[in-house]
Amino acid sequence: FQHYYITNNLRKMQKRAKIGLAVAVGVCAAIALIVIVVVSTGKKGDDQIDPGPLDGPWDNIRLPENIAAKAYTMTLNINWGTMNYTGVQEVTMEVTGDDTKYFLIHTSGLVIDKTATTLHKVVGDVVTDLDIKRTFMDTEKKPELRHDFYVVESTDAVPAGTYKMIIFFAGQVQTEKLTGIYRSKYIRKYQDDTEVPIYQISTDFEPVDARTAFPCFDEPAQKANWTTSIKVTFPPGIDINEYNILSNMPLKEAPTKDNQIISAKFKESVPMSTYLVCFAVSDFIFKEAVHTRADGSTVLMRVHARREPEFQASASYALKVTPAIIKEYEKFYKVNYPLEKLDQIALPEFNSGAMENWGLITYRESSLLYNPVTSSTAEKQRVCSVIAHEVAHQWFGNLVTMAWWNDLWLNEGFASFVEYYGIDAAEPTWNILDFFYPDEVTTAMNFDSSPSSHPISVQVSSPEELSGLFDTISYRKGSSINWMMQKFMGDENFATGLENYIATNKYGNAYMVDLFDALNPAYGGVNVTKVMLTWTLQMGFPYVTAALDTTTTPGSTIITLEQNRFLVGDAKEDDNSEFGYKWHIPFSYVYKVKDGAVETGVTHWLMADDESSKTITLESKELEWIKGNADGNFYYLSNYEEATWTALASALQNGELTSATDKTSLVYDVFRLAETAKVDYKKALDMTKYAKAESEYVVLSRILSEVLTAGDGVKSDEAAYTELWKYVAAMLKPRVVEMTWDSNENEPITSPKMRDMALRNYCRAVKDKSDAYVVEALNKFTEFAKDPAGKKSGIKDVFTTVMRTAIIYDDTENTNWHKMWKLLQDSDWEADQRIYIAALARSSNTTVLRQMIEDSFSEDAKAGTWRYLYYVSYHGDNYDLAWELLQSRWDEYAVQYNTTSFTMGYLVQIPEVFDTQEMYDEVKKFFDGKESNIGTGKKTVEETLAKIKSNIKWKKEHFESVKTWFTDLSLGSK
Repeated sequence: FQHYYITNNLRKMQKRAKIGLAVAVGVCAAIALIVIVVVSTGKKGDDQIDPGPLDGPWDNIRLPENIAAKAYTMTLNINWGTMNYTGVQEVTMEVTGDDTKYFLIHTSGLVIDKTATTLHKVVGDVVTDLDIKRTFMDTEKKPELRHDFYVVESTDAVPAGTYKMIIFFAGQVQTEKLTGIYRSKYIRKYQDDTEVPIYQISTDFEPVDARTAFPCFDEPAQKANWTTSIKVTFPPGIDINEYNILSNMPLKEAPTKDNQIISAKFKESVPMSTYLVCFAVSDFIFKEAVHTRADGSTVLMRVHARREPEFQASASYALKVTPAIIKEYEKFYKVNYPLEKLDQIALPEFNSGAMENWGLITYRESSLLYNPVTSSTAEKQRVCSVIAHEVAHQWFGNLVTMAWWNDLWLNEGFASFVEYYGIDAAEPTWNILDFFYPDEVTTAMNFDSSPSSHPISVQVSSPEELSGLFDTISYRKGSSINWMMQKFMGDENFATGLENYIATNKYGNAYMVDLFDALNPAYGGVNVTKVMLTWTLQMGFPYVTAALDTTTTPGSTIITLEQNRFLVGDAKEDDNSEFGYKWHIPFSYVYKVKDGAVETGVTHWLMADDESSKTITLESKELEWIKGNADGNFYYLSNYEEATWTALASALQNGELTSATDKTSLVYDVFRLAETAKVDYKKALDMTKYAKAESEYVVLSRILSEVLTAGDGVKSDEAAYTELWKYVAAMLKPRVVEMTWDSNENEPITSPKMRDMALRNYCRAVKDKSDAYVVEALNKFTEFAKDPAGKKSGIKDVFTTVMRTAIIYDDTENTNWHKMWKLLQDSDWEADQRIYIAALARSSNTTVLRQMIEDSFSEDAKAGTWRYLYYVSYHGDNYDLAWELLQSRWDEYAVQYNTTSFTMGYLVQIPEVFDTQEMYDEVKKFFDGKESNIGTGKKTVEETLAKIKSNIKWKKEHFESVKTWFTDLSLGSK
C-alpha cells in the first residue's frame, strides 16, 4: 500500500499523542510515555555517517538471552475499507547480565517509523529517555540474513534493569494468504437471489507470523502480559452495530460504536507467547453456556458463527461438548481452566483445522460446526476431536509452553494424546480409546519408517524449518510416545508426575527433559528420562523379534527377544544416532498356552544398553504362540519365527486372538515387515484370507488398507489388478449384505464407519453398474441431486459412498459430474464441498479434470485451490495428469501456499506415487529448480523423493510375488 497512507496515519497518531499531552500530564503515566515517542529524537541521524559494526547479535536466529519481554501495551487502528492499519507497540523489557546497547525485536513486512522509535529506562514510576544511536533491520547489515530483526542501538551501553521501547508501525491485512492478520469472506445469499460478500478479519500467528502483524519478541519463551486496544473504521454502508471485536481476554469495558468506528479495549492478559495472541472482527453472533468449576467459579463459553440459522443451529454441538471436555481436563491436569472465558469462532476461511489461541480458539467452519440433521457421524467425530485437541492446548501449550520450537511435540503431541480423553468424556459411548492405535500409532510409523524422517526433538534454523515441524512426527509420534509413557508408568503415576510438571512450570516454559524429570519420581521404576531420550533424540523405531524355545526345558518356554531398527528404504550416508538406533523398550505380550487359554504376560524391559538379546522364561508353560506389544500400547513392531507367524494366522482364523487392537497391530506388523522382506509378502497376504469373517471395523479397515496398497503396487499388471478388485469385493460382501443404507441413532460409532467403508469400497470394487448396491447408490444420487436440502439427511452417513459411486459409474456425457459440480457451487458447507471435490476428482475424463483445475484458481473456488489438484492425485487414478498440472501451475500455487506448511506439503507429495528411476530423476530435477519459492515445502521434497525410492525398491523386490499371489487366486478360494 502507498507510502503516503502509512506516513500520514503515523503522523496523525503522533499528533494525537502531542494533543494528549495537554490533557494527560499528571493523570496517566501510560499516556505520558506516548508523548515521549514524539519529543525524544535521540541521535537517529548518526547511522548516515557511521554505519556501525557489520557483525552483532542479529547474526543469530535467536533473540539475545539477556533481554526478555515482560509486558506489551498495543494499539491497532484498522481501516476496513483499505485493509491497512497502523499501530503503536510499547514493550516493557527486563535486561539481565552484562551491559548491552542492542535491543532486538522481530518484525517482518511492516513499515516502521524509525524516527519515532524511542527507548526508556524505567525505575519504579520514573521513566528516563535514552538516546538512540541508530536503528536498522538485520538485512541492512547483511542482505542474506532472514532473522526478521529490527535493531535499536542505544548510544551508551545500559546495565541490567527495566526498559521500555515504543515503536510506531503500519501494516496491511493479508487478502491473499491466510496468515498473520488476514481477511476472510463468505457469500451471504438472500431470498431474492442476491449474493453479497461478507468479510471478517482474524489472525493466525503460529509459528512466526505475529512479527508480520506487529513488532514483538516472537519466540515461545518470551511470555509477557498483553494489554490490547483495537479500533476499526468502517466505510459508509456497513452497519457497525452488527460487528464485534474479540481477543484473548474479556473486554475491559463495553466497546464504543460511533461514527462508523468500533473501539474495543481488553483486559490485561496472563503471561503468554506471541503466537497465541489473537483477535477477530466479524458480524457473527454467538451461543453461550457457563461452565461451573468444582470450586464454584465459572467460565463463560461462547461459540461464534455466521448469523444464518443453519450455522447457528450447527454451533450447538460445540457448546454441548466443550464443558464436558473442560471438566475432564480439569481432572486430568488437576488444574482449573486458567481464564475466565473461552470463545470459539468458526471462520469460513482458515489455514489449518484450528488454532489454540488462549481464550479465543479459531477454527475452520468444518472443524467446529456440526449440523445434526445433515452432518455425518464422521463429521461429528471430527468436530469433537478438534475441539478436544484445541482445548487440551489451553493447559499443555498455553499454560506451559515449550521453551523453543524443537520441542513442538510437547504441545502438539500431548494435545493429540489428551484429546482422546476429552472425546471420551464428551461422548463415552464411542469407545474412542480403541481408535488410538489405528489412528495415531500406525500413521506415525508410516512416516517415521522412512529414511527422511527426523527425531521428535530437532534443532531448527529458519522460519521455513519451524513451519516444517508441524508434521506427523510432532503430532502422531508425539501422541504415541506420550501414550506409551502413560501405559508403562500406569495411569495414576503418570497423572501425579504430570501434576508436578504443570505446577512447576505453569505460566512459564519448559524443555522435554523437564517433563521427564517430573515423571521420574512419580514412577519409581526405570528412569523415565533415560528411557524417553532414546525415543525423542533419534528418529524411527525398532522391531522386536520374539523367538520361542519349547525344547530346552520341556513343558516350559524360553522367549528370546532381540531388537533392530526398522527402516523402509536405505539409510542416508550421514544417518547416525548417539544411541546407535537402539531403544529402551517395554516389551508386553499376550500368549496362548498349549491346549490352554490366552493370557497376558508381565511387561519386561529390553534396554538399549543390554547385550544383543534378552531372555524371558515362562516356567511350566509351553506356548503355542506369542503376540508382542499387547493392545498396541507401545511404539514398535513385533516379528516372529515362521512357525509363530503360522500359528498367529490360525489364531486370527479361529478367533483365539480377540482384542481388536491386537488383531489390528498384528496385521499392520506383518505387512510392514513384509514390505522390508523380513516376512514373505505372500504370508502377509495369506493372513487376510479370513477377512470375510472379520466384523470389527478397526481390523477390517486395516486389512483393506494393506490389500489395496499391495494391489496398487501391481496396478500395471491388468490380470493381477482385476483379481485385486474381485478379492476386495468378496472380502466386503458379507458386511455389505448384513447392513442397511440407513443410520440408526442408537448404533455404536463403528457402525456408520463400517457402513461407509464397506459400501464405498464394495461399489468401487465390484466393477458392475448393474450390481444392486451400485444401482442403489446411483438412484440415491439422482434423488439427492433433485433435492439436496431435503434428501441429505437420509444419506448423511453414506454421502461419500453415493457421491464417489456416481462419478465412478458416470456416463460418457459426464452427466453426474456436471450435476455434482453444480452442487459444489451451490454448497455453503465445507465438509460437503470436500466430499464433492474428492468425488469429482475420480472422473476418468481428463478434459473435465483439466477444466476443474483451471476453475479452482477463481476467486470464489470452494474449499481451497490446492485441494482440487491434490484430490486428483490422491483420490483418482490420474497421477500423471496431477503431476503435469502441478509443474505447469507451480508458481501460482507457490504464491498462495509457500508459507503454509500443511498445504505446501500436500502439493509436494503429489508425485510420491511414482515408482521408476526415470520419474525420480524428473521429480528431483523439478524441485531442485524451485529452491526460491518452495518455502515450507522443502522438507516434504526430501520425504517425497524418499517415498519414490522406496516404491522403486518395493517394485524390484515384491512386484512378482504380489502379482502371482493375486493372479493365482480363484473366486472359490476367497
